[in-house]
Amino acid sequence: MGHMKFDDILLALILRKPITGYDAKKWLDTEGIFMRANADQSQIYRTLHRLARNGLIEAKREQRDGAPDAKVYSATPAGAQHLRELATTQYEPPPRWQEPDFMVRYNVLGVLQPQVLIPLIETEIHFRRDQIARFRGRDRHIQVAPTHIPIDRELAQEILDSSHEYSAGAMDDWIAWLEEQLLRWRARLQVPASTPPGP
Repeated sequence: MGHMKFDDILLALILRKPITGYDAKKWLDTEGIFMRANADQSQIYRTLHRLARNGLIEAKREQRDGAPDAKVYSATPAGAQHLRELATTQYEPPPRWQEPDFMVRYNVLGVLQPQVLIPLIETEIHFRRDQIARFRGRDRHIQVAPTHIPIDRELAQEILDSSHEYSAGAMDDWIAWLEEQLLRWRARLQVPASTPPGP
């Protein structure tokens, strides 16, 4: 499956706690900004209407003292079932590890179905280790062809090497964190470590 859609992220938020459109915008401006690009109020309301039309959420008017009535959205049983099914779909790691899809699944779907955390983390670790094995040792020497703008080859190489050094360290830190989480959730969910295949 591809990345989680905005509809699913909003539905998961509503499943945790009934919200208004204003609450959704507030969440997207703070915690949610790390999971997806921000959305304007009209996009939020269009998404809420679509979720309601599809029977995944329902809206009720709530009276508030000294303030206009608010439309509060809550998840339906069909909405909860939709997210349970989504939690069991196969995670496909994107080529760039900084994409937010892993963390969206970890934070959103892991709350609903904690048992999905282990295969999610294992898939990410395997994919990133494979990337390291295939690409870390690649030839990164810069070849500079004559152009109308003179390019300092040594400077260009230094820039490339420094960015590679940062990226490699960040990838190693990411895998170390994933391995810690894997140990944590195996212990918490009482799932034994996979045994490597025999000779």
